Amino acid sequence: MSGPFQGIRVADFSRVIAGPLTSMHLADLGADVVKIEHPVGGDDTRGYTPPDYHSLSAAMLCYNRNKRSIALDLGVEEGRNAARALIDAADVVIENFSTGVMAKFGLDYESVKRPDLIYCSTSAYGRTGPFAKRLGYDPVVQAESGFMSLTGHRHQEPVRTAIPMVDVSTGLTGGVGVMAALFHRKRTGQGQFLEVPLFDTGFAQTGLHAVGYLLDGTVPERIGNGDFFLAPVGRYRCEDGEIMIAVDTDEQFAALAEALGMPAAAGWESNAGRIADRATLDAALAAALAPLSRIEILVALQAAGVPCHEARGIPEAFADRAAANLLDTIPHEDIGEAPNMPSPLQLHGTPSGAPMAAPRLGKHGEAVLQQWLGFSGEQVAALRATGAMGAGGQAA
Repeated sequence: MSGPFQGIRVADFSRVIAGPLTSMHLADLGADVVKIEHPVGGDDTRGYTPPDYHSLSAAMLCYNRNKRSIALDLGVEEGRNAARALIDAADVVIENFSTGVMAKFGLDYESVKRPDLIYCSTSAYGRTGPFAKRLGYDPVVQAESGFMSLTGHRHQEPVRTAIPMVDVSTGLTGGVGVMAALFHRKRTGQGQFLEVPLFDTGFAQTGLHAVGYLLDGTVPERIGNGDFFLAPVGRYRCEDGEIMIAVDTDEQFAALAEALGMPAAAGWESNAGRIADRATLDAALAAALAPLSRIEILVALQAAGVPCHEARGIPEAFADRAAANLLDTIPHEDIGEAPNMPSPLQLHGTPSGAPMAAPRLGKHGEAVLQQWLGFSGEQVAALRATGAMGAGGQAA
């Protein structure tokens, strides 16, 4: 791999989504990320099927691009020793085990720290405090952080986002944190320990609504596909489907009303007035759109400068020309190729090399031990014989 982090080694003990996303961002940017997995089953997402693509799940393919895999049983002394050696050879460690697990194996930060090591720990509620050992996952954190309370329709129960946004946001935040730590180390030579708890991330995502509550006690009510601060914004039915419209300015609304021949009701010339009369406005807009086809609406509103597009499912979105460069297949060492959703980040000055698909469990054990630790073939065979790399001493 090429890219801005070429030469950076990452020992990745994480699994599921948040931690693997952190390490995948680094891998996409050129870091050599070694995924350390248990020989039996490996990362939980390997079992998130269907669909099953040559024994690889969609989640595994989605969150583990550009990584190499080694299978090590940390319950075996030789496996722990090999894991510790990988940490000693790494620039960055990423882990998201439950609190106390890495310490049990002697692989927590206090046990392995050295001046230049960067150690990123993701947990549900942080590694200290009264909730340090409490289990937590994206669905639970979405609910308890207040994040879920903002999503859905007013007179229905709150809805969790189908994309695990707390996990995804935690992975993004973790990636930024590690990059900041690498920059700090480049300036000072010093590594550090950093945390990215799921709860803290989920709570932070309530953002402007949390700040609004602190300012005057405002508790926002769910408004479905509308917007808390702008109108009209919503998903509307038309003659042959649905349209999403998002009006940002008074000028855009005036253009929308003219294009659709809507009445200029009193007060609608200002956003404040439209929000105050949101129900009537939405009803009038729905009535104007209902007899029109999607293409008629798109031609009229886009020509008028009104942000809008047809509302789609995934198959329709895939068919759009705008997605043509965002969908591809990439090489896989064992099965030829695999589907891929490329990183949206494009660094034109330091582009990364051609990506590789997520690896099979334990695929790169021998290569990693030789390249990172200088093991000979005989030493690799001896480690396998202990069972540390899989049952019966076989490569996983």
